[in-house]
Amino acid sequence: MKEEFPDLEKLNILVMKYKIVNSELTISYLTLLLMSQKIMGKTESFLNKFNITNTQLSIMLLLYMNKANHETLSSISGKLGLSSPGISKVLNTLHKKDFIIKKENLNDRRCKYISLSKKGEDVLNVIIPEYRLK
Repeated sequence: MKEEFPDLEKLNILVMKYKIVNSELTISYLTLLLMSQKIMGKTESFLNKFNITNTQLSIMLLLYMNKANHETLSSISGKLGLSSPGISKVLNTLHKKDFIIKKENLNDRRCKYISLSKKGEDVLNVIIPEYRLK
């Protein structure tokens, strides 16, 4: 018999053990947390063959969906809920792979506009259909 994931009985025991008041919300949160971890693991395995991480893919998708907007390190950081130093490192990696383009902001030279390159779009055009088939 295949075990249910996550095991709701065990989650209920956890909620009772810690005397959590809003147990339904807590169980929903813990279930989402465990399921998202499982999904991230499967996605990571798939992306390994493209030499791309989940975070790199998230940034590339964000840039693709927001083509009309001027994205910056700060805006990407805010939208993905990740630290600016972490995003900066990932953006540098994507730039080295020629997946993104960095353009100077003429009003503020410290700020760069980030967009998806043609090569980045080509990579998404391979990844997305193949992932959909999994």
